[in-house]
Amino acid sequence: MTAYIHTHTLSEGHSDSINTLAFSCCGRYLASGSDDKCVIIWKLDDGSVLYRLLLDSSVTVVFWHPTLKDTVIMGCEDGNLCQLRHLRIDNFSRKDFDLGADGPVHCLEYDPHTRYFALGIGHHVYVAQESASGLGVSFKLPQPPEEFTGDNDQPKPVRARGLHFHPRGTTSMLIVSYLHHGVMCVAWDMQRMTCLWRIWPRDAPLIGSSASCTEMKALVVQTMHRGLFMYLIGGNRPSRGFTVPGKLNEKGRPLQVRFLEGGSKVICGSNVGEVRMWDTSSGEVFQNLPHGNDIIQSLAVRSYSYVAAASSKKGQDSYIQIWRAKAGGRVIFSRFFFILRQK
Repeated sequence: MTAYIHTHTLSEGHSDSINTLAFSCCGRYLASGSDDKCVIIWKLDDGSVLYRLLLDSSVTVVFWHPTLKDTVIMGCEDGNLCQLRHLRIDNFSRKDFDLGADGPVHCLEYDPHTRYFALGIGHHVYVAQESASGLGVSFKLPQPPEEFTGDNDQPKPVRARGLHFHPRGTTSMLIVSYLHHGVMCVAWDMQRMTCLWRIWPRDAPLIGSSASCTEMKALVVQTMHRGLFMYLIGGNRPSRGFTVPGKLNEKGRPLQVRFLEGGSKVICGSNVGEVRMWDTSSGEVFQNLPHGNDIIQSLAVRSYSYVAAASSKKGQDSYIQIWRAKAGGRVIFSRFFFILRQK
């Protein structure tokens, strides 16, 4: 079994809550975005700052492009979307995108097979085709239907909390988790634009975040009052729940959840300083990564090697902790990242 050990803390970077984290595909960098309107690119080998970029509003999403080398995409509270490319010690190039969409950028995903981006912006989900000239909106998903359970129910604002492409034959389907309109599983065929399956809000209300695992054909959602639930793709009932102490999420905060190690584990932040890791086969707690008593909302994982967890509501004392996987007491170094082997 792979345990995780604390390696170093990244501090003196952000001055407000850290909203989003992402490891680069090459394993050399970590990107972070904050309410201080900054994006920072950190070097993982020594924890130093490679770039600090000041934008016009809070940074809500950072995303490394899976096929373009050293390219990171950033989304902001004011709806701005931009891209950094060709990261070097003394230079980079920046490109801004105008999709004609209004509202904050909530989430972003990319499908390398179809070259589609999915973007949760404001009250809509947009699908944009990538081209050499940039991004152009191909279509907008229909709004999810309301589910009314009482006479006093009012329509709720639509907000995407997670976007996940999954293969479906020769094309892809897009799974969307909404804050109020379904736990996570609204899937749309990209050619016919039909709803393939869904999970209704009554079964998992108030989605904080979601994650998908292609290997396991599974999704996990963090509900802000009921904890974590895992579903098989296409299913509308949980295949596994993860026990969360009542105080762990008593304030109903959105906490980021991730799969790691090929789906064998699930990890989630908390309001009480614990980053908790569960075994997906048993549902048992595998490891707690301590972070004092701080609110830890943002996570990033690099499967089989790293976990990054960021503080919230710490102001000038904001920090990111880096945890490294250690298997059987041996850690073998490659050029850019850690390769783990059991004894």
